[in-house]
Amino acid sequence: MEIGPVFYDSSAQWMLNLVLASMIFGLALDIHWQDFKRVITMPKAVIAGLGAQFLLLPALTCAFTLLVDLPPGIELGMMLVASCPGGAISNFVTHLSGGNTALSISLTAAASATAVIMMPINFMFWSQFNEPAMAIMQAIDVDSEQLFKTLILVLAIPLAAGLLIRAKFEAAAKIMHKLLKNTSLLALIAFILIAVTKNHEAFLQHLWFLLLIVFVHNGMAFLIGYLSARSANLEVRDQKAVTIEVGMQNASLAIAIVFTQFDGQAGMALICAFWGTWHIVAGLAVALIFKQQKSEQPVSISGNGRE
Repeated sequence: MEIGPVFYDSSAQWMLNLVLASMIFGLALDIHWQDFKRVITMPKAVIAGLGAQFLLLPALTCAFTLLVDLPPGIELGMMLVASCPGGAISNFVTHLSGGNTALSISLTAAASATAVIMMPINFMFWSQFNEPAMAIMQAIDVDSEQLFKTLILVLAIPLAAGLLIRAKFEAAAKIMHKLLKNTSLLALIAFILIAVTKNHEAFLQHLWFLLLIVFVHNGMAFLIGYLSARSANLEVRDQKAVTIEVGMQNASLAIAIVFTQFDGQAGMALICAFWGTWHIVAGLAVALIFKQQKSEQPVSISGNGRE
């Protein structure tokens, strides 16, 4: 099955990068240095979470693409999403589930920093085992060095800047976070809506097929997170945090990379867009299920005023 071309405006690359960078910057404004320090105090949970996210999920996603016969662009998009770190919304969903929000925030911070190195490595490494997907990368002439530079610009620099401002000017950081939290998200939604509108025929034509693929892939991500947390014998609250963190990838980052590095490749763009919508629905559903579980210890307030 072939997926027809989607509308792609190369002049919007800088705008999408700016929107994504503002989202990462806004996320960093709500992260304390203590969130990184806390990683040391909960090594089992962090190893379980980051291991599932950066090792198991990309590897098993690659295996899945080799077992099923999907369009190469779809398979490449799946591997790109699987290589992304968790998104900030996972912190909110973890809180709703009654999970360990402090752990979730720490995992998001650690994953965002780790992704600068691990994301391009994972994506380039696992993609080489899928020949049709690799052919797309060769045809587009994707430069791993350029991909790394993009992550530096839209991930590392905004993250570092936000952390610095939060540490030095906490009051101003809180105000900026509230502003960027809304405006950057609205800007990304507007960008996606414009893309969907201009490509509504492609979306409608492959709607159910894409939903099925994303449903299975996202379900696999949640399951990997859950089994990893269970295998590490984590407490129930920590299991919830790890499961949700691994299941809710930063699809916004994947979308930005598709349009800036892959010329808006059709299959990749569609799968990432569906992922970005569906994982929120799935995350909320998982939170409702987890909410019924009793934690092994009461919810406590940690150093930065969050759960």
